[in-house]
Amino acid sequence: MIAFLSFALFSTVSAATIADADTARLAYSNCLTEFTTAQLDEKIGTSAFKKAATTACPDERNAMITAMKKDEMGFGSSESEATSYATEEADGVLFSFTDGYAGYASSNTRPVKD
Repeated sequence: MIAFLSFALFSTVSAATIADADTARLAYSNCLTEFTTAQLDEKIGTSAFKKAATTACPDERNAMITAMKKDEMGFGSSESEATSYATEEADGVLFSFTDGYAGYASSNTRPVKD
């Protein structure tokens, strides 16, 4: 019975942590969507956008990294492994915007929030 309760509690905590990480990822992505749209509307060049995007949405990025790091540590990763993984994931979200910017600019389209 105690083992079942421990497993149920662990599952609930894990699900909540994953939800926090997903929510934080979505918030970062949506913030970058707003930033990208504003830059496209101002007709900012690709290289200027890429430079500016690295400092856009710092609170959302930090929240995503923190949530993902907590999630990874909950699954047994060391702090350095968890930090590395979380940072790579945040960099991946950023890359999707910096990589797609020229396409949006040339097609006169805009990213859409999730």
